[in-house]
Amino acid sequence: MYSVREHPDSLSEIVRRVAANGYNGVEFAHRFQWEPPDDIATVLEETGLVPVAVHADLSTIEDALAGEADLLERSATVGCDRLIVPHLDSTHFRTRESVRALADRLNDVATALDDRGLELGLHNDRSWLCPLLPGGVETLIDATPTPDGAADYIQEAGRRLRARNTGPVPRRTPIWYLIAETDPDAIWFELEVAELHVGGVAPTEAVSLLDGRVEMLHLRDVAPGPGLGEYESVPHGDGVVDMKRTLEAAGDAGVEWVIYENELNTAPEEKIDAGRRFFDRTLGEQAATTGLAHRTEAP
Repeated sequence: MYSVREHPDSLSEIVRRVAANGYNGVEFAHRFQWEPPDDIATVLEETGLVPVAVHADLSTIEDALAGEADLLERSATVGCDRLIVPHLDSTHFRTRESVRALADRLNDVATALDDRGLELGLHNDRSWLCPLLPGGVETLIDATPTPDGAADYIQEAGRRLRARNTGPVPRRTPIWYLIAETDPDAIWFELEVAELHVGGVAPTEAVSLLDGRVEMLHLRDVAPGPGLGEYESVPHGDGVVDMKRTLEAAGDAGVEWVIYENELNTAPEEKIDAGRRFFDRTLGEQAATTGLAHRTEAP
């Protein structure tokens, strides 16, 4: 639902519109945290649409666990038992030590959520694939009169130089250590395929490396931009992401949900329609060529 966040209607009415277009589920984002959850629950029950997950900042989830936010109650009201951290500050991904500290924090949150019958997922972005800085460099940068964001600039420059062709997940990157340091029985991943490609990783390679820990995929497409290592969103199937192979890998790995994500500058109604057409076209072609049936779930 993040893709249609600018739709003028209430969230419950948008859910009704999505259901009418033939989707099986929805994944909620920021508007879920302030619109009436009872209204949303009513529409979900009427339409049969599945509440796949709720995106929420890590700090918001921690506040909810401490009783300082109503996120857990809202999730229970709509019958959703999965929370996903969609974005994390780049400072968590500078060194191996900062990634390890983040993993410890995530493990604690996942344990606390499990005690309440909830699951924790992580959504990647390109900063997960930037080269880690050597230990001590972050402290040096912070103690030196350098421009704001110097550490981010250094890491981003390294990613752009490396990410000319997609391949396996490179070692000594944040995603590698997050996989190793987070509890495989408590924390799973929602892979954003376009961000993987921008980071120089083939989505199929990431799905394989995570070996059963991928429960959802975010489908977005990108094409090279004007600068080195720059990319811009394009309609699904018009860019560099291999949608067919990605969906085949998802099916082989038992990925439960495929989420349609659209960050183009088009009207929300058009995004809903475009997602339906994409699923019908892509999954129909795949079933015809492989003999496999695939579920078409979630915008």
